[in-house]
Amino acid sequence: MATPPPSQFAALLRRSKFASFDPHIGQVYTTFDGHAARGNFGLKRPLAIRRRNAHITVQAIDSREQQTVWRSAEQQNRWIRMWDETGATPTEIKANGVWSMRLGKLGEIEFSVDSDLVPREEETKKTDPDADADVDADQARIPVNTNAKPRMSQATRNVEAMSDKEFNWYLKRLRELRPAFREYLDKHGKKVYSDEERSLLNRSLHAAGDDFKEFLAHKAYVDYHVPRPRHIEQLPHRFAGLSYARSTPLQTQLIVKPHVGRILSKQNDNTSVVATAGMTAKLTIGDRGVDTAPATTFRFNHVRLDAAPATVGVTPEGLEGVKMVTTVRIDSDVTRDLRANPHPPGSKEYVAHTDPIHRASGMTTTPTTKPRMEVNLINASARLLDTLHNLKSTGVERR
Repeated sequence: MATPPPSQFAALLRRSKFASFDPHIGQVYTTFDGHAARGNFGLKRPLAIRRRNAHITVQAIDSREQQTVWRSAEQQNRWIRMWDETGATPTEIKANGVWSMRLGKLGEIEFSVDSDLVPREEETKKTDPDADADVDADQARIPVNTNAKPRMSQATRNVEAMSDKEFNWYLKRLRELRPAFREYLDKHGKKVYSDEERSLLNRSLHAAGDDFKEFLAHKAYVDYHVPRPRHIEQLPHRFAGLSYARSTPLQTQLIVKPHVGRILSKQNDNTSVVATAGMTAKLTIGDRGVDTAPATTFRFNHVRLDAAPATVGVTPEGLEGVKMVTTVRIDSDVTRDLRANPHPPGSKEYVAHTDPIHRASGMTTTPTTKPRMEVNLINASARLLDTLHNLKSTGVERR
């Protein structure tokens, strides 16, 4: 009797996206074309939402009631799209904040910005011979310059996240590194020990710092920078994936259009609360200018990132985990008309613009005071120069 062929369900399940679903990772799902009309999001069963540009988050594929647990993610999608339209990049991370503590020193990475607005040749990066010699010495066991400070990497193993099996394996690995640790202390130790005090026990009793942490950081740097590394150094995004483009404030000022907002109320005598780009921001009197309309267009002056959502965990967070403090300034047609040259910089109108010439006739007398409009123009020009100076000072310089 012939046996029936094996079912193809297992192979289909392995190739499907359903097999890669992880409820501990917060993700936003969407669908297009005819699948949206049928509510097909690639899950086990079609959903009740059947329209285009629908975005959802899934908590469970199949609950006890045999239902797909999901909720709408339209607010998160709209906020991300509004933020992209502003073209802004966070200018600061709150020191000792929630995101700063999670980021650690891994996010303190300086990199240059190649801007067409600042045409300058990139400086050649000088290689450090001591760093290369340090890596080669750990591989070939050759003497190196002991006065050079060892290179370190902050991407070390997280002991708190290890299981019991992984922790026991890690302890076994550390015991094998005792000779290398003793050699590291002899080369880069902060204190000179006698022959009787060279044991690791005596050194641990008289230790003045965290030598073992520095050794592990140096060992991690060596593992990541060998010619054929087996490990990848973790470099988390500085702004938690909020803005991948490193646009300078000057580029944002000249390329991106201002965003619409409304002045809600006064927080105090010098500050007002503004609703714009899906969030509330602060507006000072000095940044308001002569535009007194409650609804106008704004630009971000300063953006500080305090907390980012924890998208990986038992209960992944969404937009409710974001904490930002922003300040804005008014950039409308009223404020632009008061400038000495109201046209966009670099345009033909900007180059061809000339100041109007006012000729006084013989019958008129020279006024003793300047007209109010001329005073406003002078103040507007001064504010424009101050704004450009602030943009230049807060921008990222190329190194």
